Amino acid sequence: MAIYPDRKDAMSGLFSKTAQAVGRNGLSYRLLSYILVCSTVLAMIITALQLAWDYRKDVAVIEDSIGQIEASFLQPIAASLWNLDEEQVKVQIEGIMNLPNMQFVMVKEMLGNSEVPLLTQGVERESYDISREFNLTYQGEVVGKLFVAASLEQIYQRLIEKSVLILVSQTIKTLVVSFCILIIIYYLVVRHLNRIANYAQKFNLDRLAVELTLEGRPLPRKKPDELDTLVATLNQMRARLNDEFAARHQAAEQLQQERDFSATLINSANMVICCMEPDLNIASINPAAILLTGYHQQEILQHNWLDLFVSQEQREDLTLTLADHGAIEDKEVIMHDQQGHELVLQWTFAPFYEGPNLKYLIGFGYDITRLKKVEREIIQLNELLEGKVVERTRSLSDANNQLGRAYDDLKQAQQTLVESEKMASLGSLVAGVAHEINTPIGISVTASSYLQERVADFKLHIDSKQLSRSYLNEFTVNLDESMQLLQSNLRRASELIASFKQVAVDQSSEARYNFSLADNLHQVVVSLGHKLKKAQCEVDIQCDPKLSIFSFPGSFTQIYSNLILNSINHGFDNWDKPKKITIKVEQEGEELLINYSDNGRGIPPEILPRIFDPFVTSKRGQGGSGLGTHIIYNLVVQLLKGRISCASEPGNGAQFHIRLPIQHN
Repeated sequence: MAIYPDRKDAMSGLFSKTAQAVGRNGLSYRLLSYILVCSTVLAMIITALQLAWDYRKDVAVIEDSIGQIEASFLQPIAASLWNLDEEQVKVQIEGIMNLPNMQFVMVKEMLGNSEVPLLTQGVERESYDISREFNLTYQGEVVGKLFVAASLEQIYQRLIEKSVLILVSQTIKTLVVSFCILIIIYYLVVRHLNRIANYAQKFNLDRLAVELTLEGRPLPRKKPDELDTLVATLNQMRARLNDEFAARHQAAEQLQQERDFSATLINSANMVICCMEPDLNIASINPAAILLTGYHQQEILQHNWLDLFVSQEQREDLTLTLADHGAIEDKEVIMHDQQGHELVLQWTFAPFYEGPNLKYLIGFGYDITRLKKVEREIIQLNELLEGKVVERTRSLSDANNQLGRAYDDLKQAQQTLVESEKMASLGSLVAGVAHEINTPIGISVTASSYLQERVADFKLHIDSKQLSRSYLNEFTVNLDESMQLLQSNLRRASELIASFKQVAVDQSSEARYNFSLADNLHQVVVSLGHKLKKAQCEVDIQCDPKLSIFSFPGSFTQIYSNLILNSINHGFDNWDKPKKITIKVEQEGEELLINYSDNGRGIPPEILPRIFDPFVTSKRGQGGSGLGTHIIYNLVVQLLKGRISCASEPGNGAQFHIRLPIQHN
């Protein structure tokens, strides 16, 4: 088979690299040694086990052959020996010798009590590897003995040859496999470890941007192994070092910028900043102190802070304070400059530690001389203002008391107006019911007068004894018609009075009980029938007759009455179109919905947002109090704990939507 030159060179290069790796790399050498030792030991163990198995198998074959002799040859040999047929015995002995590994066979004849050798076959020795003697019995009598012996030399020879062959083949296989494993390990592991080692040896801060890559293993891989994880970890470590080095470099630059910035702030600050040793000797100071005190920098340095910046009167007190607390904060200190002018500085000390020891005290002094002057002027001004404030407070208190009394009077007047509105509503009901009752009462009076005349005429006929059947028939017919007319009108008057009585009682009472919503609404419509007829207004009631709640019927009567009267007096005033009021009452879950609407002129836009406010009316000065909808709102929200809203467009009527929680007794 031909070998291409480039492939041959590649293989030779791989072999040479592998040999160099074994020669100079302890890991490869130890790995190869371990593989050889383990393979050799394993091969020897396997060979020994296989030889032991073969030995036991061959010995078992010999023992099976001896067992076969006992089963197949003893009886024939005994018969031949009894018949003194030596030729047959000889043939039988040769058959035994043909069995595997048989070394010696001897037949003995019994002469009395002695054993005489008769025939032998094979090589006779003093000792044998395997031997056995059988009694030759013919018809219950021992006629001789059969001695057989087998040799293990052939077995030993085969085992030796086989062991040599196995050891040679295992050795060759171990060497080939070990070398192949070494090549594979070098190709898969060692060469990459060498590359990682070379990368680590050359690694420094100037090569942080160089990424570690393995030959023939581009990243990322779909199924990374331990080497890929190691390379990725090293690259991550390199990236972190690079980022940390860049961050530290940036931090150093930023620190330098902050130092320059701090120096600029300190030198340009208009406050006094001085660095003092723990004994208050000044170590450094900014230019603001030189401008403030008038001293030169050399005159200030190495002087004590107490001597330069503290007056004689405060020096002892500050010395004790510093001894107790070690620092001061927002302490006002009086000093004198070089010309003897008094200055006031507000000082704060910040300790600077080097480890656990105090190294410096940083003092910050704010010149508050002008502020103190302004403060004294403000104090004087405040003293003047306090007197004026007391005087004006007294005046405001008197005015507030007057306003409180006026507010109480206004609330009382409002309550009086609300009560008046209720009474006016009740009076309107009275007038309407009186007008409604007037018709049936008048008809009843006329019918009773007619009956009275007919009765007087009947008495005259009786006195004159002019009664006739025709007259009596006519009299009974007239009497029956008059009584029916009288009864129907009196019943109508009674119903009107009962409705008025119920409405009046409910409206003036705060009683709470179960009532029918439909009956309550019908009673209100009946009591306002006169005004509705006069206004030519139709009322459409949509309410389930079985719907009842536990609440204040008088409040519902007041709400319906005020809504209907508002529609009559405002919505339908000078309205020449059809007039209709729709009242829909229904239950929705645990809430009662009352939707009231009319098709009148609607509510003016400027009044609609304030429709529920007190004293809001479109007929100011024409008898309107402006409390009708306000009373409705108070009854719905405060008493009945519900919600009410109003919607209206000019020319499209008004709609009131009321939601009330339902309570069942």
